[in-house]
Amino acid sequence: MSPQENTPIHSGGTDVSADRATEALRSVESAREGARLRAGLAPVWYGPAAAAALIVPTLGQAWAEERGGWGVPLSLTISLAGLAVVLVLVNAAGRRAGVTVARPLSARLRRAAGPLSALLAAGLVTWGLCHLFGADRSVTKVALFTVLGLGAWAVFAARNASITRKLQDVG
Repeated sequence: MSPQENTPIHSGGTDVSADRATEALRSVESAREGARLRAGLAPVWYGPAAAAALIVPTLGQAWAEERGGWGVPLSLTISLAGLAVVLVLVNAAGRRAGVTVARPLSARLRRAAGPLSALLAAGLVTWGLCHLFGADRSVTKVALFTVLGLGAWAVFAARNASITRKLQDVG
């Protein structure tokens, strides 16, 4: 092997084009990572919508239990209408974003395990405190779903903050 075979050729520019190719690949990977992260961002209204979807029907149900009769079907209608509105808004936001990343169910469950565990613990603590202080059934339900709704809002906000930090790191 002659000594010239291992030295880069400067006159033809092959070492420069290899550097450019490497930089282009890094750029593509960075863009791909940024798109993946942006796809994970939840719109700002997700948190309040999740909180309202949990709290409002519970308030309606508590009110219906006191009224009896026609209040129960009304509370069910409020629950279903709230769920339908949230689903329509989620689908519209997904279409508007234009970037979707399909993750397998197991990956989504792994990512949600921590926040769901924290929400479950907060719900159990709320339920325990309500029973400890002698709150009736409807007050316990309203308190429980209020904590769960506000907790869901906090989870969305924390996840968005984490993704925003990662996006700043990716550049």
